[in-house]
Order: sequence, then C-alpha cells, then structure tokens
Amino acid sequence: MTRYINGYPLIPIGFIKTNALMPKNGVNKFTKEGRELIHREQKSVPKWQVQWIREHPVVHERATIEFNDNRISLFMAQNGKCGVTGEELILTEMDCHHKRLWSETKDDRYANLILITRDVHRLMHATNTETIQTYLVFLKLNKEQIEKVNKLRLLIGNEAIK
Repeated sequence: MTRYINGYPLIPIGFIKTNALMPKNGVNKFTKEGRELIHREQKSVPKWQVQWIREHPVVHERATIEFNDNRISLFMAQNGKCGVTGEELILTEMDCHHKRLWSETKDDRYANLILITRDVHRLMHATNTETIQTYLVFLKLNKEQIEKVNKLRLLIGNEAIK
C-alpha cells in the first residue's frame, strides 16, 4: 500500500520494477570463462594480433603496465590501423606515441596515447627540415593526414609542417 508523508509518496521497494538490461549470463572479467565470452565478441582485429601484442609488451625503464594495457586497447579501438594514415599497422613496426611528452607529464593514460607507424612517429619528432621533407615524400600524406600530424607535433612542442 502506498503511504504519503508530507505530500510525498512512500512506495514499498517491492513495488518497484526496472527494465535494466542484464549482461549475458557468465560474462564477467573475473573468470576465465567470462573473459572468453567478452573477447569472443571482439571482431575489430584478428585474435592472433592481440595475442602477439600481449606476448610482446614494451619493456624499458619507463614502460608501465598502464602503458602496455592501453597499447592493447588502442590497437583494438583503432582497428589495427595507424591513427594518422589509416594504414594497417605492422606489429613489429608500430609505435605508441605520447600526445604530450612523457618526459614532461609521466602520463601513460589512454587519452594521451595514439598508435602510429614508425615512420609517422619519426616525422612527429623530426626538427630538421631535410628530414621532414624526406618523410613527407616517402609517406605521401594528404592534407587531412598532415593536419593530424601538425596537431600532434604542436602538442609535443614542435612546429607545424607547412
């Protein structure tokens, strides 16, 4: 029975019904079976590529677990493609670029990272005019791609490419 207190209805919790969508039975990140159900739905990149990235983390003095986890997440979110050129990434020749310099921010968060080809990464950090021109000729970037490169170059403190 509904009762009123100071003009407000007091409804017994047993009367409340929800239409919340429940996840599939067994889907959770805490069991092996649950994780398999989660990853079975992932179709953006081949499973063997994700497995290769897991088995080959970046290992050096400043690489963190967060960095390597975000590298895997970025690979799937970007569908295995370069964040600038849109070309399919070659696993052994891809780099995870910090949008804001790691040396200044120590920031390995997802939002501060982008996966790009090694040549695009070298172009990002290049300061010598000859080197920049060499990479531009080699990469054959269109106007939209150069704009992406320039946004990333400005974030790390380099001049935009003209």
